[in-house]
Amino acid sequence: MPALLVWASFAAAGERGPLQSKHEETVKRQHGKDQVNRVVEIRSYNLKPGTRNHFHELFVREALPLLQRWKVDVVAYGPSLHDDNSYFLMRAYSSIESRQKSEDAFYGSDEWRLGPREAILANIESYTTIVIRVDEATLRGLRRTNRQTPDETRLKQLNVEYVQAFMGGDVRWYEEHLADDFVCIESDGSLRNRSEFLRLTAKGPDVSEYRLDRVRIRMYGDMALVQATGLFTRKDGSAGKSRYIDVYVRNGDKWKVVSAQITRTWDLER
Repeated sequence: MPALLVWASFAAAGERGPLQSKHEETVKRQHGKDQVNRVVEIRSYNLKPGTRNHFHELFVREALPLLQRWKVDVVAYGPSLHDDNSYFLMRAYSSIESRQKSEDAFYGSDEWRLGPREAILANIESYTTIVIRVDEATLRGLRRTNRQTPDETRLKQLNVEYVQAFMGGDVRWYEEHLADDFVCIESDGSLRNRSEFLRLTAKGPDVSEYRLDRVRIRMYGDMALVQATGLFTRKDGSAGKSRYIDVYVRNGDKWKVVSAQITRTWDLER
């Protein structure tokens, strides 16, 4: 069997092949014996067509905080660059044994099984898992795969919560996160101040379903633009698309929405 395939088969099984062992010995001599001491699991998901953005939203909102509560070291995650339906998740462990113990506990927990499990799995057609050993320098490099800053992560989460508050008529969320001088420009050009927006929110949404499709964050110091596209279903069953831009301003350690502009269309192709 070619040497590369020997190494790959051992790596996939979580064991050290002869080439890998030789490399580890070299690293230990050059950088110290503790440098090769972690294993990284790389999980590649093949998602159902058209579900990746929804899957990412679910992962960031539901699965990632749960993994963090269970002390799982999430190294990197996100969409693959090569197609529209692939997604990856990298997790680091101290050993093969600790990986197995951690994942048995996590996936067997009520928090996972009764929580986001069903919604997450509904988007997945199949997945592949690879486990490899890495040194600390490589692990640090892998962590940089996610170049999203903490502010961008927080703003994406706020954007998800904004939509959830809209669909749930959650006035309290808006009272906490809208600036006092907040204004909203509706699709028909009407302008609503904070009080008017809250009053309309309390009446509930005018759509039966809303799903985020694309989200882009642009940072400008203490100001940020959240530009997004969403697909919605009206109460009469017809479908539509919306595009919006929300402007956030940092207020101390919190982000507040100062304005929102929304455009809706009947044409899903636009």
